[in-house]
Amino acid sequence: PQMVVVVCVCFGSSSSKSFAMAFAFSQPRMVSQPQMVTGSQPQMVVGSRPQMMTGGVTYSQPRLVQGSPQFVSSGPQVIRQAPGGLFQSQPRIVSGSGRTVVGGISSARIVQGGTQASKPQWVMRLGATVPDFQCETTQGNFSFHEFCDSDPARPWTVLVSHPADYTPVCTTELGRCDTLSGAFAERGIKLIGVSCDSVDDHLGWTQDILYREQREDQGQLTFPIIADKDRSIVTTLGMLDPLEKNAAGIAMPARALVVVDAEKKVRLSILYPATTGRSFEEVFRVIDSLQLTSDLQLATPVDWIPGQPCIVAPSVSTEDASQRFSNLQIESLPSGKEYIRFVDCPGAEQDPANQPDQAE
Repeated sequence: PQMVVVVCVCFGSSSSKSFAMAFAFSQPRMVSQPQMVTGSQPQMVVGSRPQMMTGGVTYSQPRLVQGSPQFVSSGPQVIRQAPGGLFQSQPRIVSGSGRTVVGGISSARIVQGGTQASKPQWVMRLGATVPDFQCETTQGNFSFHEFCDSDPARPWTVLVSHPADYTPVCTTELGRCDTLSGAFAERGIKLIGVSCDSVDDHLGWTQDILYREQREDQGQLTFPIIADKDRSIVTTLGMLDPLEKNAAGIAMPARALVVVDAEKKVRLSILYPATTGRSFEEVFRVIDSLQLTSDLQLATPVDWIPGQPCIVAPSVSTEDASQRFSNLQIESLPSGKEYIRFVDCPGAEQDPANQPDQAE
């Protein structure tokens, strides 16, 4: 805060009095020291300008903070005189954050000792570790990480989200998941669903799903469904579809499918709109490719299906590839570069019809 010193001098006589007032303003300041924000890298204010005095009110120019996407968009910050000769800033709106900043501190943040403490938001991306969260499900309560570790024979996990119970597309999808549970198990994968209704709703809905698949005698689905009535889980995992809303105008969960490996890392994320059912043939195709290529330095070409030839990764030399893999074939290209190199799919008997076409 800046102190304004007011000096008053009085001149008096028996007939009149006159006053002279002099104002002493503090010198303009350049902000140059790094500002430390808890939970983030030190931020240096760049392009800060001296403060200007206008009519007894101090205005500061908007500031751009290096390394931050936030810019003060509401115009100059108004600094008003407060009791005791100090200056207090008006609340500022920071563009794109939806937060009101008072005195430079976000009202949405925890403030201790003049610093800001913030909790980073998890982002769905390949290789990210899925956060742990509590699950209230049709097959008991547990944490998500506990479920991931629950079956050594099936160390991978597929999480599927659904907009709501008793909806037509979701009913067909969960029925398909139940009939495919054995195919997932063969690949070392267990299933778990999440829908934004209660456990009781899930259990009632399950009877319709099993009836359609003619599996009523089963009693329950082969996998649990998480109850996420407050949408906290689908919100944390970024599974909402802003274009699809319920009768109350609330965004519905999208049809997300996440493949999580034994280390709880995201290996595949597919986000379908709420209006489109999934293709499990494509899901299996990608899972087979992931599990085949994980440690072999191979890749799979367009429209690949299991058993067809694979592509050698660029990081592997041709000499090494010829020793490690069977039936190395190098495509001849106009550039003269030998970067498309096919080999037999490991562990599969090759059908001549599946061999790649060779360029003339």
